[in-house]
Amino acid sequence: MRRRRSFKGMLALAIGAAAAIAPAPARAATKLTSAYTAISGVFGGQWAAQEAGIFARYGIDSSLVYIASATKTAQAMLAGEVPIAVMGGEAVVSAALGGANLVFVAGVLNRSLYFIVVRQDIRDPQDLRGKAIGVTRYGATSDFSARLALRHWRLEPNKDVALLQLGGVPEILAAMKSGAVQGGAMTPPTNVRARHQGYRELVNVGELGFFPHVALVTTRPFLREHPDVVRAYLKAYTEGVRRYKTDKAFGIEILRKYTKVTDPELLEESYALAAPPLEDSLYLEPKGIQAVLEFSDHPGAKAAKPEDFMDLRLVHDLERSGFLGSPR
Repeated sequence: MRRRRSFKGMLALAIGAAAAIAPAPARAATKLTSAYTAISGVFGGQWAAQEAGIFARYGIDSSLVYIASATKTAQAMLAGEVPIAVMGGEAVVSAALGGANLVFVAGVLNRSLYFIVVRQDIRDPQDLRGKAIGVTRYGATSDFSARLALRHWRLEPNKDVALLQLGGVPEILAAMKSGAVQGGAMTPPTNVRARHQGYRELVNVGELGFFPHVALVTTRPFLREHPDVVRAYLKAYTEGVRRYKTDKAFGIEILRKYTKVTDPELLEESYALAAPPLEDSLYLEPKGIQAVLEFSDHPGAKAAKPEDFMDLRLVHDLERSGFLGSPR
């Protein structure tokens, strides 16, 4: 009898110990919808994190949605439809100046990857006088890039050169073909495709200075209430960028999937332009935000500082942990 009781006691202890060391039930993945704002290779890090299952590894049940232009994406974020986006910085600064609670949490690309592409008969920037060029939407990165280039050439936007909003980057090329505009602001792969079709690149806007061409953005309430989700997203995104930049075959394949481009030469050129400049350190250049403020007509822009639009605490945490390497 004692032996039986002893055996039962040992069995109970063994079961209890096994329960203590058994892995806890897996926590359900967080469903999260995030947006990208153009059919462009600069979003390759986000696409790679989705296609390689990296978001899932960090506990995110991810859905990516395409919303043409950063201005429309900002509206969706403020409506609570999309909590996180990779998007152009100009719309964020503009919305925040107007009282919106959008905030930069990390950098993606600190120089423009837009090119001003024109018809062959436009040999010089001054040939654009009296003509029209296409942008995606007013206030979007394409619009800012076009205005930056025009002012660099001492041409006044919408006075010397009309700016027409056309919805998306591929639509700009279509409008050039139809004769509705004589040029436009384009990113890879559309600018590469345009060049192959005989159009000319007047300038790489990235050579004209810093500004937050693309950044990781959320709302201040979402960051405050769900910091762990944002941190997980930053980690997954960073790994996505690293995979995109180091695995060329994979990078080109996701470009093929998301851009619908099938021409191998176009894909090679687009990848070569878009992948190298992406920030796998999540660095956000304050001078870029300052440039946007200097262009802004909002009365509050002169007194504003770049730091007013940034909350990089999670990036700094990831730097201190060694996940991002050494801080700049």
